[in-house]
Amino acid sequence: MANYAIMRIEKRKLGAVGRICNHHERLKAEYKSNPDIDPSRTHLNYHIVELAAKYRKAVLDRIEEVGAKRRKDSVVMQDCFVGGTPDWLKGKSVEEQRKYFDYAYRFFENNFKKENIISAVVHLDEATPHMHLCFVPITDKGRLSSKDIIGGPKGLVGWQDKFYEYMHEKYTDITRGTPAKVSHRKHIPPFMFKVAGELYDHYGEICGAINDIGLVNNAKKKDAAIALLGRYAPEMAQLKVQLQSTDKHIAYLERELFSERDSNSNYRSINYEQELELKQANRKIYELNQKQKELEKVISKIPPEVLQQMAQQEKEARKRKSKGWER
Repeated sequence: MANYAIMRIEKRKLGAVGRICNHHERLKAEYKSNPDIDPSRTHLNYHIVELAAKYRKAVLDRIEEVGAKRRKDSVVMQDCFVGGTPDWLKGKSVEEQRKYFDYAYRFFENNFKKENIISAVVHLDEATPHMHLCFVPITDKGRLSSKDIIGGPKGLVGWQDKFYEYMHEKYTDITRGTPAKVSHRKHIPPFMFKVAGELYDHYGEICGAINDIGLVNNAKKKDAAIALLGRYAPEMAQLKVQLQSTDKHIAYLERELFSERDSNSNYRSINYEQELELKQANRKIYELNQKQKELEKVISKIPPEVLQQMAQQEKEARKRKSKGWER
């Protein structure tokens, strides 16, 4: 299996900066959007660049420091992710992983200037070690400009090429992956697979509960069915939105299959292992999509307003429980 050094850069406007800070710096009490975070391991996370202030203040202070102009819709921060093929990265010792992220960090320091970097934090409390690095896109002339620094989608592919070349100098066993902008590969969050899997494991219970709600003369069984559905309501309410996401990806894959029959793609993987890895990832998304569709057929029998009400009640109950209000 091929090994990759992974790097992504995303644009962030000021309105998103606080939320990003809370996630990267682990300032939230809980992380339902990403169940893979293990709070018992959060103390293992460490900074390569220490946070001087929360991201919003740090970003605005840097813009003011250089005297740059900022519009309401300006991109004020580049949110970068650095990781690697999970098995390859997890196969390294803690010290070797630290050297990997230190080396990757220097790529950003050399290209985007140390004074523009507001935080670089390595997360060890998730399934695979990775680094989040945030910097303010300030040009050599003191302008705030994501376009000048990154250069749009084509520019981002160029930066990924440069990152691969830089990392390959030290880690010669890594391969350049097909850019997501070229392969149209979707980064499906792991929690979507987890949520669909959990609901699918309880598929029979959910079907039975929906049928039991229709009982007229058995109030006890009816109440038990409603309680059971309520327990899974937040995940069921999310399912339709998640299904739309995987549906889009499936539609893309089907278009690709037809186009490949007619002509060879200009962007085929440079080696068989990489092609195989992409196919395996896409097969998982096909499987997820099928599970979602089966679940959606059953869940669609619940009136939307009832499902939303149950979801809200369950969210509030979970919140109270997490704060220790309920035992």
